[in-house]
Amino acid sequence: MWPGPDSSTEQWRSWLAPVWADKAFRNTVTGASPDLARQIEAILDGQVLNDRRARRAALALARYSLRYAHRPTPFGLFAGVGLIEFGDTSFARVGDDHKVFRRRDPESLDSAISVWEADGALMADVEVRVNNLARVRGGRVHVPSAGASEFSLALTPAVALVLEAARSPIPHSALVGKLAAEFPMVDERRRAELISELLRTRLLLSALRAAATIVDPADALPTGALGPHVRAAAVDVRLDAEVRLPETVAVEMETATTVLARLATYPTGTPAWRRYTERFAARWGEGAEVGVEQLTDPDHGLGLPEGFGSMSEPPRPMSRRDRLLLELAGTAAIQGRRAVILSESMVEELQAAAGEPPLIPAPHLELCAQVQARSLPALDKGDFRIRVHTVSRAAGTMTGRFWHLLPDAAAELTDLPTVDPEAQLAQLSFHPAHVQADLLTRAPQTLPRLVSVGEFRHSEENVVFPADLVVGLRGGHLYLAVAASGERLELLAPTAINFVWNNYTPPLVRFLAEISRAATPQVTWFDWGAAWTLPFTPALHYRRSILVAARWQLRARDLPGRVAPLERWAERLHAWRTRAGVPDCVLLAVDDQQLFLDLTQDLHLDLLRSHLGATPAAILYDAPPPDADGWIDGRAHSIVVSLRSSR
Repeated sequence: MWPGPDSSTEQWRSWLAPVWADKAFRNTVTGASPDLARQIEAILDGQVLNDRRARRAALALARYSLRYAHRPTPFGLFAGVGLIEFGDTSFARVGDDHKVFRRRDPESLDSAISVWEADGALMADVEVRVNNLARVRGGRVHVPSAGASEFSLALTPAVALVLEAARSPIPHSALVGKLAAEFPMVDERRRAELISELLRTRLLLSALRAAATIVDPADALPTGALGPHVRAAAVDVRLDAEVRLPETVAVEMETATTVLARLATYPTGTPAWRRYTERFAARWGEGAEVGVEQLTDPDHGLGLPEGFGSMSEPPRPMSRRDRLLLELAGTAAIQGRRAVILSESMVEELQAAAGEPPLIPAPHLELCAQVQARSLPALDKGDFRIRVHTVSRAAGTMTGRFWHLLPDAAAELTDLPTVDPEAQLAQLSFHPAHVQADLLTRAPQTLPRLVSVGEFRHSEENVVFPADLVVGLRGGHLYLAVAASGERLELLAPTAINFVWNNYTPPLVRFLAEISRAATPQVTWFDWGAAWTLPFTPALHYRRSILVAARWQLRARDLPGRVAPLERWAERLHAWRTRAGVPDCVLLAVDDQQLFLDLTQDLHLDLLRSHLGATPAAILYDAPPPDADGWIDGRAHSIVVSLRSSR
């Protein structure tokens, strides 16, 4: 039984003890949150007597327990990855011999490297070079910092010397020597402090910071650089599993992807990219090629498209598509329908409302979906549904960070189509703007060519840096090319980080990743547009696919405050559910993460109330039916399939 909100520490202890006794679950949570594990151990040992702390720990563990059972997003020991295949009949086997791959915790590893870089003696033989994201403007040097912020410092003669001397990798001691030769009157300690400061601010990058194509960044460190505080806490799991799905599932996933492409909000590119292309054409015209560094300079070029330097996208005006969707959602609400079956005529009308049809389709992408079937025989008979979770911007986006576990999946991406038939596909390698996301951008090199941004690398024949690239315009489409050879490139970024969240990705990375596909349809999960603000939007079904589930928006202000008794709060919640037609089981959505809730259970109600105490609204989606995962013995799962355009 879940204790009430005002329960004592002893009552919380009585709930925690049996849950924590499950060894597999305990190990999984400990790997994900060592701090929570320590708190729970302290509560169970009687070291914590604070009721509120005990309640917070229990709520956190309850969230993990629901994730453990219902959410298949790969993370630590919670969920793993494996390859599927398609065939004539279905098959599913999940064993116990899973392979666990451990890497160092990015934040503690970063701290250890920073300590090493601050010691001139230890760094003597380590090579350093200037970060190729650094830009000189108005007598100052600017370099991206954590998140969407930027660090700048004055372009002093000493800094100017470093920028010139370290354009290519140079030993730390040699760089210090050049400063000593040029500025003999400056104290040796101050010269060393300058280099340390430039390393700290990432104007200089050292060879200790492994490029993103190195799967385990600890491999770049010398012996002794890893202290005892650097934890091997980052875990990926390759499943001991064999899964075969019938070809009818593959056909349905292709069908769902095709209709989502037809329903894209921006079939010819986002307004920001369209305006950027128009500005390029007005300033340089067709046929001209401009260096990437000059083009993206806000003083001498065009800078970056709107929204690239902010934490969110700019607002968009109401469109005809928005009005049609508002009408569709409003009609469903009036009629009391939780789902709308899209007909071909409805799809055509929405497609026409979005604007001109695309001249060039998106060349490739990934669909992530749940296969819903009560059993394997039902799956073989075609009694199934596809519930779309999301669509990625390109093949390899969601799967890239698992290429070290699934090399066969990576090998299939070497011959992907490109927007420009003359272009070559190249892999984009970069570090994220937040250290904790480091492992999300790491993927072994799969494509022959690399474009390296903001990394320490030596110049090699297959490596291209931003300074080597130009942007041109042909047929109304921007393209990326190597200045020296004229070879055109289209870049693949094997990371699932959302580029719209600019605080996690250097803006130049997003620019390079998107530019070649800027005029193609921006295919995503179904976008309700202005209707997202409605309190309810219905599910949209197309053939055997659920393109988007029914969704409700519950505002905290519609329920009693946090001081009201739980019984009164629950009564008001259930009254709202009755009016709005909300089912017992829902998915609480936070960004792209979803937590299963059964609104008939006290524990789940407490989690929802806790969520509403910290945010003004809760987004709830209709949960899948209880037997949706029956074909795979009830295991939560997502199927990710790479698809390419047939033009």
